[in-house]
Amino acid sequence: MAETKNPEPRDLRYRRQLFPDAEELVFQTSHRGFVPFPILFRKLMRHLNAPEFRILGYLQLRASRYGICFPSLEEMAHEIGLNGRKNLIPHIKSLEAKRVISSRTAMGRKFYLVHDPLVALQHLVNMGEISDDELMEIDSLCEDLGQPTLKPRTTRARHIHTR
Repeated sequence: MAETKNPEPRDLRYRRQLFPDAEELVFQTSHRGFVPFPILFRKLMRHLNAPEFRILGYLQLRASRYGICFPSLEEMAHEIGLNGRKNLIPHIKSLEAKRVISSRTAMGRKFYLVHDPLVALQHLVNMGEISDDELMEIDSLCEDLGQPTLKPRTTRARHIHTR
């Protein structure tokens, strides 16, 4: 019986062929300083404006493995380049309204919880912000990733949204 050799992953083959110096250029995820960024955020991006996406990216990069972080508003505004709290707060409120994040104040600090993108996507479906075609695309990606699919919008949610 012939021994089957485990083939090199396709992307690694492409990288070796097209970018011979990639080893020196690409961040090694086996090293410290790496955080996961869920693939499903791809489907959420079109529903976020540029400052919201920058804030979400920042919070995701700061979050622990438990999805929580607590940077000060001043630190966040400085690192994102949003010239102070007044330019940051409306976008944080919008991310909360879209159910992308939650925030709570305790012990003199503001804490942020970064949600699974499925939470925000389901909220947008319920609010009628995601078309049937887009829902099919999202569900297809969810199936490819082994993630649960979204529930279609209910009649009641459709009625509420049209008022």
